[in-house]
Amino acid sequence: MTGIPLFLQRMGRGSMSFDEPRPNTTHPTKRHSLDMDTLLSRRRLPLLRSPKFFAKVTWVDTLSQLATMVPLSQVSIPQPVYEYNMKVESALPALSTPRQQQQQQQQQAPMAFGVPLEGLMTRGSNSSAILPRPVRECIAYLRHNGVATEGLFRRSPPSTVLRAAKDAYNGDQPVDLELGGVHVAAVLLKLFFRELPEPIFSSHSYATVRALPVATIDGNAAADVAKQMDSVRARYVEEVILPSLSRECRLLLCFTCALLAIVARNEEANRMTAFNLAIVWAPNLARSANPVADVAMCSAGPAAATVGSVIQIMIACFDSVFAAELATILGSSNTATDDRVVAVLNVVDRMNEDGWIGFVESTPPALPPRSVSTDKAESGSD
Repeated sequence: MTGIPLFLQRMGRGSMSFDEPRPNTTHPTKRHSLDMDTLLSRRRLPLLRSPKFFAKVTWVDTLSQLATMVPLSQVSIPQPVYEYNMKVESALPALSTPRQQQQQQQQQAPMAFGVPLEGLMTRGSNSSAILPRPVRECIAYLRHNGVATEGLFRRSPPSTVLRAAKDAYNGDQPVDLELGGVHVAAVLLKLFFRELPEPIFSSHSYATVRALPVATIDGNAAADVAKQMDSVRARYVEEVILPSLSRECRLLLCFTCALLAIVARNEEANRMTAFNLAIVWAPNLARSANPVADVAMCSAGPAAATVGSVIQIMIACFDSVFAAELATILGSSNTATDDRVVAVLNVVDRMNEDGWIGFVESTPPALPPRSVSTDKAESGSD
């Protein structure tokens, strides 16, 4: 047996290097290729006779094999070993740091963050739709483990844990969200939206959002006016704002707002109302070249024509706002008696199962047309 001995642990009297002089060695290039019987017979190395010590030694035949176990930049390898290795291999392994190796692996693997939705939400030649993996896994995990967590979507997890989970998704590696916990999954979900190349609401959408009807409420008719304005504002979001977004954005918002609606139902435990959720989510959805305009778009409430208000309406009026999207996602199961929020989240659970083929099994038609024209949207902004 020949090979390069890699000592993974130090011996009692110190570690052993490749270039340590050995008796009866005739040529320096032969130092690393002593056969096992000769090595075990050396009186200088009595510890190698011990099975306990022998278990600590791993044998490799080439530097390429060694590079898969330890970064070669951290190992002092003498020149004669390189010269001998060149006789065995046509090329030496690149000397790279662990971070560089990780980046190389990520470049070869499909990315999950910072990628256009069109590529992430279409699978196969039949254009069957599916949520991006980080989105569907985080939604499912939070639905079953986090809806009662106080301050959900407000708290930040350790940055090292968050980065490790994100890098694993970008490297198409398995991710155990149980190890990071609820807040890691919540921030990952927000991070996915924040790192989209094209935001859900860009500067091109701001004019349409600013035309959202607002209510000026006095104390005497506050309840009645608020109820009427909720209906008017929800209809505007359904008929004007959503049609201005791409199909992928509408479906992604529908699934995400289903989770937020479940969270809002548990506001007594988690203290996250639809208003609070809108405030923490709006900065992840609105982005333009004007930071001041972006900040202004993140408020919420009945008197605000902002992205935050749009998100609040989507959460509070989920069934009516996403009527067209629900027809696509739920199909024949979309009945008036179903809890549509739960039904949508059940679809997410099925997406995470093996064999999911998408809720659209053929080339999908456009979502059902809505009744409000662009002219109406423009007149509302006057």
